[in-house]
Amino acid sequence: MPHWTIRPATDRDREAIVALWHQGWHDAHRHLVPAEILAYRQPEHFSLWLDECIDATVVGCDTGAILGFYSLSGAEIGRFYVARAARGTGLAAALLDHAEQTLADGGTEMGELCCTDGNDRARAFYERQGWTLAERIMDNLWLPGGRPSDRQVPTRRYVKRLRDSGARPMPDRSGPQNAKT
Repeated sequence: MPHWTIRPATDRDREAIVALWHQGWHDAHRHLVPAEILAYRQPEHFSLWLDECIDATVVGCDTGAILGFYSLSGAEIGRFYVARAARGTGLAAALLDHAEQTLADGGTEMGELCCTDGNDRARAFYERQGWTLAERIMDNLWLPGGRPSDRQVPTRRYVKRLRDSGARPMPDRSGPQNAKT
């Protein structure tokens, strides 16, 4: 049975997060964006992107190696990536459960996350985890240096109730932390 450590990211995690993010983004999104955007999806761009993030970032590790991460910004779970070697091990479910619980503990009633149309693996995973499609939107693609982008991709915005309207978090219905994803 796998055992992971899920903890806040530190400055020492930066290189591993950038490498995992670069790999994961290309695995999931390379074929979904206009070709000219790929010039802005090299490792150095993910490093710049990370510099611009004000989100809280959390990593999932096994024997010290970072195998996944997510970030939180307000009620939104963003930048959710799991290394190729850890896909299907249950780490994604453990990270998502952790993110949901963190939001609920912080008072968030309704969590949000977005998934680019065509990222079928992520879409199916989120739906298995109880996330519901709220709307389809056109999302602007990031460019370095805060430059405005006129490039957009169709995106699904999902929601999930994390707390009832009282002050208590919703009961954990996710099952074991090592469920297959």
